Amino acid sequence: MIFNKKKDVIALVIISLVMIVLLGENKMAIIKETGRVRETLAQKFPSKEDKQRRIALWVVQNFDVSEPIKEIKVSKIKSYGLFGTGGRAVSVIINNNENYIIDGISVGSDGTPRGIAIYGDDVTSVYNSKRTLEGIKVKSW
Repeated sequence: MIFNKKKDVIALVIISLVMIVLLGENKMAIIKETGRVRETLAQKFPSKEDKQRRIALWVVQNFDVSEPIKEIKVSKIKSYGLFGTGGRAVSVIINNNENYIIDGISVGSDGTPRGIAIYGDDVTSVYNSKRTLEGIKVKSW
């Protein structure tokens, strides 16, 4: 009789260990899948800072001013029309100088500039894909 109780206890312990291992593996799979979903969402829906950096890089690569660019302030992306059907646009000010404002930059929903902008005489349109944001501060405006 005592021998059967020991077998039952051993069987119960083994079954419990198997259950713990199986549940642990399921939790790890759920955690890994959650991480993958977050990465996918981050790629599809970039953060505000990512959008601002993307816009600032486009400005640096497509426009030039008479002084070195040290700072770019990016405005909030504005949606026009009903539910954004009229498009989206953003404004940028370079080096906090009112003469260096680029307005009405058309952007997609992911913050990618589409190439349409309004700018004054002090800003020239010069394309140079080798320019980067190195040494340039990107801020909200």
